[in-house]
Amino acid sequence: MRINTSSSFLPQIELFEFKGEDLTDEEDGGIIRRIRKKGEGYSKPNEGALVEIQFEGRYRDRVFDRRELRFEIGEGDNYDLPHGLEKAIQKMEKWEESVFYLKPNYGFGSAGKEKFQIPPDAELQYEVKLKSFEKAKESWEMNTDEKLEQSCIVKERGTQYFKEGKYKQAALQYKKIVSWLEHESGLSDEEDTKAKSLKLAAYLNLAMCHLKLKEYSQALENCNKALELDSNNEKGLFRRGEAHLAVNDFELARGDFQKVIQLYPSNKAAKVQLVTCQQKIREQHEKEKKMYANMFQRLADKDLKSAAALQTSHTQDEEMKDEQNGVEDKSEVETEA
Repeated sequence: MRINTSSSFLPQIELFEFKGEDLTDEEDGGIIRRIRKKGEGYSKPNEGALVEIQFEGRYRDRVFDRRELRFEIGEGDNYDLPHGLEKAIQKMEKWEESVFYLKPNYGFGSAGKEKFQIPPDAELQYEVKLKSFEKAKESWEMNTDEKLEQSCIVKERGTQYFKEGKYKQAALQYKKIVSWLEHESGLSDEEDTKAKSLKLAAYLNLAMCHLKLKEYSQALENCNKALELDSNNEKGLFRRGEAHLAVNDFELARGDFQKVIQLYPSNKAAKVQLVTCQQKIREQHEKEKKMYANMFQRLADKDLKSAAALQTSHTQDEEMKDEQNGVEDKSEVETEA
């Protein structure tokens, strides 16, 4: 226990160890919590929960944001909240009061926040009181009709985020669709058709979000999921080709673009990308040829040096023998004399 002398709205007594608690999944120290006042119960806000908080944001010794706010978890960007703070709030209990320390990649990142005069790569501190929350329904609490209805709603919300360039927020919406419908069974034909359409759109849109965020392995994963539902899907093949191209898997990318052109001959973008792939493959082959040529030349030079060294050694041995023979001959002559 120690006494806090700051002028924060939070109580003056902090009930936590100095080290704090790492709240990140990777345990990278990106979000550290220090509890000042424990909350009530065991329930915590989930993704989509409606929360009411009182908070204060600090950069170094400057308070840059102080508000009371009611918002939905996942919508924090609309209220100028960093995603790390939303993640932290999901670990809180009702009436809990805590201080959170955010590393740059959990705060405003390399972009900073001009509105608050936060420079790039800034470490932030937030003091938060969770006043109330209403949890969003979990998948198991919803019936099929509710899942389909909510999926349509969040799909539109995700599309709006995507248009605004908020790719992380868009991805969160599309992931909800996957979590609700991925393992849904016992559907009628009509429900199954609608669920398949929503899942396909979610996977394709997630792939596009991950491409924008340069998260290529996740883009590939979602393209493959989409193609499991529709093996000849134009967007799925094209976006998978883009992901392969981005990680220099040129042969795989070429295969995807060739299939797009074969199935959809009017796709001009695929034709452009195919030309790019072929150029990259040629450049790669030329680079490999030069590399192998240099390698073989080095081996040949090494063999020549070894042969020359061997020849020199052999010559020296012969000369030494001749010298020794000369000494022996002289000894014989001297002996005979």
